[in-house]
Amino acid sequence: MTKNHLTDSVLALVLGTGVGMILSVFGQKAINQYYKNTCHDRPGHNLVLSRGFLGDTYFCIHNAEIAKL
Repeated sequence: MTKNHLTDSVLALVLGTGVGMILSVFGQKAINQYYKNTCHDRPGHNLVLSRGFLGDTYFCIHNAEIAKL
């Protein structure tokens, strides 16, 4: 790297944050696909969609928990 340690630190922080966000988006897509494929096979469960900063998130929630909302 360079001799400027502040630049190295900022660059590492920015790259680490970017890579972390990209990995979390792909991880969330994999989890969403899993819930879409398996949730309706579980009796008494429904697929619930939540929209957020990094994209859509699906949850497989039991009907009793939904009734509490």
